[in-house]
Amino acid sequence: MRTMSPASVREELGQLELLGIFLQSFGSACVNLKLLLGDGAASLLESSPDGWYPASRFLDAVRSIEARFPDPEPIKERLGIEMMKLWYEHGPGRTIVKRGVDFVRFQTGSSGYHSVVRGPASAVGEFALESLDEAAGRAIVRSTTAFDRTMERGVLIGGLQLAGDLEYVDVDNSEDPSVFRIRFR
Repeated sequence: MRTMSPASVREELGQLELLGIFLQSFGSACVNLKLLLGDGAASLLESSPDGWYPASRFLDAVRSIEARFPDPEPIKERLGIEMMKLWYEHGPGRTIVKRGVDFVRFQTGSSGYHSVVRGPASAVGEFALESLDEAAGRAIVRSTTAFDRTMERGVLIGGLQLAGDLEYVDVDNSEDPSVFRIRFR
């Protein structure tokens, strides 16, 4: 494993780009939850769905939310849930997710993630399924992305709940922020 200087890490992160639909989804989630209004929301919502934009636009919006609330963690988790709801209702979600476990397979194969994020592989990272035992209602997902783990937890919770077939969903990454232990039934 190579070691990178802080300047190299910043440079690679500066090369990350997000698909406009990702920014629109985040902006819509912020508006729906009344967290980001005015110019901040308009900037995200005006993104072209097919255009690519610097990830800094998203990261700056997340930082502005973190600065406004003394405990932003539940808010960021809710944003992840809301983004998945919007993806399901207004994007391709309904055609991909027929059951909650379909979301885990799709999103955590990194195909969903890699469809909206691009840049150097070391900066992009992965959102990968390590194990899935559907009969036991358990899965483990590992994230090596540059993004907020609390929002990723919300993405998993929201994604698993999309189809409405699961009566229970729990996602815990308290032991290791980058390892999501999922229970569902």
